[in-house]
Amino acid sequence: MNPISPRRRLLAAALTWPVLWLGGCALLQPGPRTIEISEVRLVELINSQFPFNNRYLELFDVSLASPRVRLIPGENRIGTELGYKLGSFLLGSREYQGKLNLSYGLRFEPSDNTVRLSQVRVEDFEVPGVPQAYTSRANRLGALLAENLLKDFVIHRLKPEDLEIARGWGYQPGLLNVVPGGLRLQLDPVQR
Repeated sequence: MNPISPRRRLLAAALTWPVLWLGGCALLQPGPRTIEISEVRLVELINSQFPFNNRYLELFDVSLASPRVRLIPGENRIGTELGYKLGSFLLGSREYQGKLNLSYGLRFEPSDNTVRLSQVRVEDFEVPGVPQAYTSRANRLGALLAENLLKDFVIHRLKPEDLEIARGWGYQPGLLNVVPGGLRLQLDPVQR
């Protein structure tokens, strides 16, 4: 058995002391912490949810694809342009295609550990090919349809093991804020 040399013990103590000191500082100064999520990672999370196909109110077949994401940090929102296809048995075999621009915030939902869209707002929705007399109604209907369809839309589900690690440190996910270059997730101390 090789005894640990005095030099190695000194090196181990020198490396351990800053870690213990920093850990002690964290214990002495409880409060929120943050995790940065890059814009690239955010775009990956959003893109992974598309294409999205759904039948809405048993009347409309909606397909959303090709998201183009932009950050709006000043408003704590994210803007996304999507291509859409809209069909309905009421429209016969006619299918409408176009672009949809929307903005939204993000929130963490603790009941199922998801990150969801919140406060979805359609900024621009046009239905090409609709007769002029029906354009404004079609745009309003399309915007209402998109806002209802995407309300609380899940863009990511956190793994239970990720949450257990945070809880082990005494934290839980809190607010999500859009910042230049990505997102900032606040970790709040767990209330005991």
